[in-house]
Amino acid sequence: MRFNGTELRSMTLAAGLLLLGTAARLGLGPGPDDFGWTTTAASHEPSRGSLASTRRAVSEGIAADERAARPLGANERLDPNTAPVEELRRLPGIGPTRAAAILAERRSGGSFRDLDDMARVPGIGLRTLEALSSHLTFARGTANGRRTHVSRPSGGLSGPVNVNRADIKELEQITGIGPALSARIVATRQRLGPFRRLEDLLLVPGIGPVNLRKIQGQVRF
Repeated sequence: MRFNGTELRSMTLAAGLLLLGTAARLGLGPGPDDFGWTTTAASHEPSRGSLASTRRAVSEGIAADERAARPLGANERLDPNTAPVEELRRLPGIGPTRAAAILAERRSGGSFRDLDDMARVPGIGLRTLEALSSHLTFARGTANGRRTHVSRPSGGLSGPVNVNRADIKELEQITGIGPALSARIVATRQRLGPFRRLEDLLLVPGIGPVNLRKIQGQVRF
């Protein structure tokens, strides 16, 4: 007797089902445990302590953002040398990016000595400085955001400084140029070549129109 293809497939399937049934009766097939799963550590609920700390962190973040969004009052001032980034964001014209830039410059270049020294911060120009003038106070060497007189040693600046030849220490003798700006002048000079005119100094990060007016009689090329 010959079977066609359909009949052969049917018989093979029936034989397979019969073998599986026999294995199950003899205990050779998979049991209930093979189809179950246990709860792993990853699915456990977070502890109450971690939930509380998360809620506290979220609440503190919301409070900080709310304070940062509150502008300074008419007579309210802050010290850019000590204010945290949330307070700096309250200044007029200072958003999150500029507040972070102020903090970064304060860490890398040292304290700000007066209002004009704030021009070291990338992105802060003359208009922003004018808006900031009534809201900043400087703890050391200044009063109401204005530079107090600082005496220089007798062997200091005796004439205009050649900004293309002076080293960092010599550049520091220029009023309004501190260690950070001096280093940047030298670095920019090495990268771009000699300065040919006063306006070329605007290529130095941190030197803006305010600094330029202050140093124009103290430098030569």
